[in-house]
Amino acid sequence: MPENNGAADDSGWIRIGNVSGTAVIGDNNTVYGGPPPVPVKRSPISHLPSPAAEPLIGRARDVRVLQEAIETRQLVQVWGASGVGKSALLRHLACELPHGPEGVAYVEAGGRTADDIAQAIFDISFDAPHYKPSLEVLKEHLKTLRLRIYLDDAGLGEKDLRRLLDMAGQSTFVFTSQQRSAVAGVHAIRLEGLSAPAAAELVEALLPRELRPDEAPVVAALCDAVDGNPLRLRRIALSAATGKGLPGIADLPELLPALLNKLQPHERDLLHLLGSLSGAELAARHLHDLLDRPDIDTVAGGLVRHGLLLASETGYSCPPDVAECVLNMRKTEFPADQLCRALTAWVEARDTTPDDVAAHFQALDVVVLRAERSGHARLGAALARAASPKLALSRQFDAWGSLLGVGWAAAKSAGDKESEEFFLGEARTRRRALGRGAMTAALVLEADVLWRELTALHAHSAVHQVATAASVSAPPAATSPVHAFTPTTHGAVHTQAVTHSTAVTSATSATSAPVHTALPVHAARPVVDMSQVTGAHSAAPVPQQIDLSGAHSSVASPTHAASTTTTTASTGHTGGAAAVATGAKSGITGLALACTLGLAAVLGVGAMVSANDQPTSSPVVVPSPVITPDLSYDTSPTDDTSPTVDPVCATVISALSPQITQFNTDVSAASDAIDSYNSEMSSYNAGETSTLPDNSAVVAADNTVISDLNSTESTLQQAISEVQDSSVETDLNAMLTAAQQTASQYQSFNSGGGGSVLDTSSQVAAMNSAADSLQIDCGA
Repeated sequence: MPENNGAADDSGWIRIGNVSGTAVIGDNNTVYGGPPPVPVKRSPISHLPSPAAEPLIGRARDVRVLQEAIETRQLVQVWGASGVGKSALLRHLACELPHGPEGVAYVEAGGRTADDIAQAIFDISFDAPHYKPSLEVLKEHLKTLRLRIYLDDAGLGEKDLRRLLDMAGQSTFVFTSQQRSAVAGVHAIRLEGLSAPAAAELVEALLPRELRPDEAPVVAALCDAVDGNPLRLRRIALSAATGKGLPGIADLPELLPALLNKLQPHERDLLHLLGSLSGAELAARHLHDLLDRPDIDTVAGGLVRHGLLLASETGYSCPPDVAECVLNMRKTEFPADQLCRALTAWVEARDTTPDDVAAHFQALDVVVLRAERSGHARLGAALARAASPKLALSRQFDAWGSLLGVGWAAAKSAGDKESEEFFLGEARTRRRALGRGAMTAALVLEADVLWRELTALHAHSAVHQVATAASVSAPPAATSPVHAFTPTTHGAVHTQAVTHSTAVTSATSATSAPVHTALPVHAARPVVDMSQVTGAHSAAPVPQQIDLSGAHSSVASPTHAASTTTTTASTGHTGGAAAVATGAKSGITGLALACTLGLAAVLGVGAMVSANDQPTSSPVVVPSPVITPDLSYDTSPTDDTSPTVDPVCATVISALSPQITQFNTDVSAASDAIDSYNSEMSSYNAGETSTLPDNSAVVAADNTVISDLNSTESTLQQAISEVQDSSVETDLNAMLTAAQQTASQYQSFNSGGGGSVLDTSSQVAAMNSAADSLQIDCGA
């Protein structure tokens, strides 16, 4: 069926896209071809990880402790440093320990939202093909389960984690993450490194020979130096196997580059490819297509064995420190255009299933963003557009929403109007399918809501990846590209202190939307690195220069205009992938204007949505659509009732607005102080002046910002203690977390000395997203 990109045909129906499958969404629908399926609980329920290729070494005591905890507790967390072996231990527990009364479910949760994880648990537990129940019905089904649910790498915030755990209240949850959970009732167990005897056993298992007696003390000392981290111990074993013997402690800082230099060219090529994906995974099929290596599984398996790659149920990924090292060596990333073409061909292949696409949602996001950043935005938009139908059919709606956001950004950057409208139609229908259509009264406002919602979804995945790679600092931009996958302005709408209006003044507008004023949250220039020096006098120690030149190209200076337009925060293309492009002088954004093209929700998976507009006695009617092939969407109006606004909204927004305004002003002053200090330091480094610059103004300005954030935290904490609405509470908690993390960054920066790095881009993105969501939930 040819696409018409949202235009109505002669019958009044709106059609778009091609369908590659069928999905039923929601429960209050006019269903074509029959009613929604009746989910049948599987018996037994069993979804386990692949068996481990190697025995678990040195973890017998940890297994006993965890088994006892799992048998007596409902919520158990395994937390610890990256590379300490949390995932390997969790897979062992899932495979070896007794199952729950109704079975066991293992889910790789990295980057997923609570709703997508809940849907995955539903799909594992019930026979209901292609069915995405409404959230209320999903909860009703999950609460009947009595499973042991293992969640690997669950990077959820406190509220989202609690909400997920509450959905399946009769099941036992065991989950891993790097930070200890603050959720009440969680029994948190920290996984430490291996003991010296276990480290010797691991190293010996990886060597082609037995350890000599004189090597045991060396292994013990090395184990102590790396805190028993199994990933680093595997690299030590590789060094011994390819060198003259075990490395010394003094060799550890340069061990990784030395190992990479000893690898075969095709092994380094594989690391370069995966290192360019910011921690996202690719299956062996993709690696074979991109590198043309029929033995790619064998090659990757060898690198996993020696701690240079990570393996999961999905495929392979590169540890952050390995990625940084290999990208520094290559001075470039793997070509984004090759990634786009290979993944687009894979997505479009008939044997690629929706679940296959969903398993690679993070890689798709990263590649689309990289394509836009490297001048291949049109290829990135094409990839997102090809993947969208199957990702929608996977029922992982938040992963779908994230892809729609980055796809729209790439289309905007490429000037591809047809694809822009495609992504808008998909986003609008996604929101309607989730029963959120009643939350916005006018389509112009809805457009703004859609974009912010998709931005928030992408920020969740991006922040999760940034947290995973938090210990790795990006190298100077002058010598290498940005390696860490930071949620930059490609994935955020409000990245500056901007007040904008979406009021429609055109006489041709079908609807006059209310003025929408955003809480202005300032985005500090993302990367401030005190560890970079560009020259020195030998006569005296040189303080570290604060260098802003390494910031991402999307960084923009603060805006001081009180206009009704949204400024771009991305260089290199008009309008930017990050910000909503400015419309005419009316103040309506380009994105909002695009959404006024049609009044009906459009479903880009090729199927049309038919909402049930039959009378009902329920106080709120939120029609949920059905995705079925080649059908039409009924454009008749619905009778939605606006929800009650939480009383705390009346005070918290008015209290936060002046505080954040002050924060914006003081961050701008701090940025000016940094600029001044940089200028003075440049003169000193160049020998133009002999007086060391005084950084007290920078420190004082940063302390003022910290004070502002402390005031904001107090306001948020007070509001949280009084809040009644759960959605508003979630927004407030998200803002509080972002404010606390930002304050912590500034505090660390002030006290960190020469090695301190200030990068608040992800926290500011999270604050912006939560502030926008707060206004929506408060009816602003």
